[in-house]
Amino acid sequence: METHDDRTFGEKISDAVAKFGGSWYFIITGFCIIFLWVLINILPWIAWDHYPFVLLNLFLSLIAAFQAPFILMSQGRVERKQDAIYRTLFREIKELVEVSLSLEHEVLESNKKLEQDLEKIKEKIKDIEAKIR
Repeated sequence: METHDDRTFGEKISDAVAKFGGSWYFIITGFCIIFLWVLINILPWIAWDHYPFVLLNLFLSLIAAFQAPFILMSQGRVERKQDAIYRTLFREIKELVEVSLSLEHEVLESNKKLEQDLEKIKEKIKDIEAKIR
């Protein structure tokens, strides 16, 4: 089954960035890179970013600064899509409730008519029994 993707190019990018940024691959890779960065930079003879790792902090801040808008755009799009789905579901449920109430009303009316018919039948039976005696 083929589905139509109506997202714009920017929405596709923001979704991809949000998906990658929230993946275990990103978390584990990021942890390993940070670990290696710190490990290499605590060795005095090859360190290029000495403690307190200002360059590492700059890179992490840049990643967060560029990743956040993409994630927010993706979340906003998903939220709008979910809102549309919830509105559709609400309308469908409302229609079902209205139909259910209408059917319930019809059943109650039919029940009243049946009770009236039953009372008439009981009266006729009493009349017939009275005639037979």
